[in-house]
Amino acid sequence: MKKLLCASLILVAFFACKKTDDDDPPPPPADKDVVDLFPTNNEISGWTRYMTMRVAVNETELEAMIDGAAVAFINRGFVKGADQKYTGDAGGATDTLTLFICDMGDTANAHGIYDDLAQPTDTPWTGDNPGDEARIDENLLFAWDIEFRDGEFYCEVSIEDENKTEASKNVAKLFALNVSQAIRDTTSASP
Repeated sequence: MKKLLCASLILVAFFACKKTDDDDPPPPPADKDVVDLFPTNNEISGWTRYMTMRVAVNETELEAMIDGAAVAFINRGFVKGADQKYTGDAGGATDTLTLFICDMGDTANAHGIYDDLAQPTDTPWTGDNPGDEARIDENLLFAWDIEFRDGEFYCEVSIEDENKTEASKNVAKLFALNVSQAIRDTTSASP
């Protein structure tokens, strides 16, 4: 009888201490892959991918993609980067837009590269801006350039426009906001 009582107590103790599935914390969200953050054809109306997306997963590939600027990204912990060209109509003219997204591994590295690449001609983009902070270089001759950081990602949107119209600037802003939304979207995390 004592053996049966001891065995019963051990089983009761085991089941009382066992965690249930309800006690388990939810799994962490899957990391976003930079490739999945790029708008698809006509996701931004009238804008389609042009040329093949370039992807860099090591220093050599990143240097081939962004040449001299690669060192700053490598020193700040670059994980993976990609760029894609788009073509579309911004206010009556066909323009080319280049989108570059880089996974910097963590928020501190993304903040660091964002600070490293700041120019005195940059204007902070506040209000409805994408990400954690954003800026626009409005002093380029034939282009608009937007940079922002969002979590562990650094992003740059450049649109060529010889007339520098507000329409092309608004397209660049729309791309930036679209990418930021994709970064923050918790329903489409990569497996």
